[in-house]
Amino acid sequence: MPGMQTMTAATIAGAMTYGMTLALLGRLKLAGAQSVSAKDGSLRRWIPALNVMLIPLMLLSGVSLDIYGARPVLVAGSMMLASALVLLKPETSSSGWAGAITGWLVPMILAGAGAAAVGAASTVLMPYAFFVSEETSAGLNLGFVFLTLGALLTSVLADILLLKIGLRRTLSLFALLSLTPAFLSAFPSTHWQIAEHPGNPSQLFAEPACWLAVLVFFFYVPLEAAVSMWTFKLLAERGEDERVATGMLSGFWAAFMASRLLAALAQHMFFISDSWNCWLIVVAPLLSAVLLGNLAGAGQRGRPRGGLILLGLLLGPVLPTLLSLIFQAADEANGTSYGVVFAAGSLGTVLLTPLLTTRWRPTLQIPLRLPIYLAALVTVLAMVMGLLF
Repeated sequence: MPGMQTMTAATIAGAMTYGMTLALLGRLKLAGAQSVSAKDGSLRRWIPALNVMLIPLMLLSGVSLDIYGARPVLVAGSMMLASALVLLKPETSSSGWAGAITGWLVPMILAGAGAAAVGAASTVLMPYAFFVSEETSAGLNLGFVFLTLGALLTSVLADILLLKIGLRRTLSLFALLSLTPAFLSAFPSTHWQIAEHPGNPSQLFAEPACWLAVLVFFFYVPLEAAVSMWTFKLLAERGEDERVATGMLSGFWAAFMASRLLAALAQHMFFISDSWNCWLIVVAPLLSAVLLGNLAGAGQRGRPRGGLILLGLLLGPVLPTLLSLIFQAADEANGTSYGVVFAAGSLGTVLLTPLLTTRWRPTLQIPLRLPIYLAALVTVLAMVMGLLF
């Protein structure tokens, strides 16, 4: 396999594996929560604690990238993830502390560490694996297409495999698939060196734009996570069943992925400058806030299918484009900058997303309006960050 194709294939495999893991771990955390009986209240508290424990792992994986390079981190993450899926036994989460810790909690933490490493390494490789290194935004948007594709395919494939071959064999198959990035990384190539530029993390933290980017991600990542629950709650209020909501949400994610592909092609063909990318990360959240407000205030009038598709088209390119601006300001400390901003985004998700599960109050409707507020905050902060850049 030619050198450049080797790195590109490993990057694609890493992105899809990371998307696969995000979808799979979400299902496994839900399965663990459902299998814990009501009397094990102390054990149930490990589930939100698990989300918190995964945040420093993202920061650690990013710093490791700048120290050791992308290739070793990608290989180590892939192997940790495969080992965790083999060891994972969700059914033991309701068998007391011993079974829950050894069969579910420890493997889930190991899987989270592996996923963080694979995600960080593949993301940092994206600008080098696709197009040319100057087209950072185009490379990241195209790479995140594969990440989204991995998550969507896993959701469908997991449902089929669980019915056909059962949980244990399904996890073993996903463990085998998660070794793909490590296998592809084993092929020698001089092109691996182009992504081995250790930066200066201390200089990164001295940049005001870095801390502003942390705030942007703190509010933007929960915005993406909130759309799914917001859609189900909105449609439930309007009397739609779960099947209809799932179909509409599938349309949102399809548009979400398509918009990233279109953004990558447009940025590549027209070589869009950073100033245009700054406008994108401001205008898209602003229009999303307006659209969310219209959907929330539409009452019982029709199904918001077209609105959700438009919402997916608007939000899709925002995160990769934001990340490209941060990479270009990071003085080549791309791993650390990735770890910092995504740890902030994960923290925002842990703190803000639970608001959507609270009971809706007709006078306040905080869960209904939360995505609107988040989109508005991202718009303001992105505008200031664009001015700094």
